[in-house]
Amino acid sequence: MACTLPTAGTLDSVMLSHIRCCTLVLMLATLCGCGDALSSSIADQFSESGRKTVDLASAVPGNWNRVCVLGPYSTNASAAEALGFDWPAETLTDIARNDGISVLIFVQGKSVLRYAEHPRRSGDFSNLTGRCFPRASAKFVQVDRPAKGWPGLFPADAK
Repeated sequence: MACTLPTAGTLDSVMLSHIRCCTLVLMLATLCGCGDALSSSIADQFSESGRKTVDLASAVPGNWNRVCVLGPYSTNASAAEALGFDWPAETLTDIARNDGISVLIFVQGKSVLRYAEHPRRSGDFSNLTGRCFPRASAKFVQVDRPAKGWPGLFPADAK
């Protein structure tokens, strides 16, 4: 078996390949970080309201026309049922195994534009699992003693 040392041209090719790979990883990391920025914006608004309200239309920019909520232990099947189309919630998020988050999915038609894994401690949407809300109705209030469920955020227009 022959062993050869890489030539200068081969080294350049390897380095270029590594640079491309690193660039791709950084781009993916940046895209994945969008959910964190969304969640932070929602958490900041909730905190600034004295932990009383969230208006997702003002907290989350973009052309989304509805937001859907997935609560803890949701699956791809429950995501499809809520959204009306398939979406790989179990692949893209930790919702199937993490009871400390809700996933907020911002949709335009049959396309997911953005989503966020939102910590329940920063505004608990989990009572709303499986429900979608039009942008104009995406205002929520904290209810500490709901008639059904546990303390958390509920639609403001349901009062």
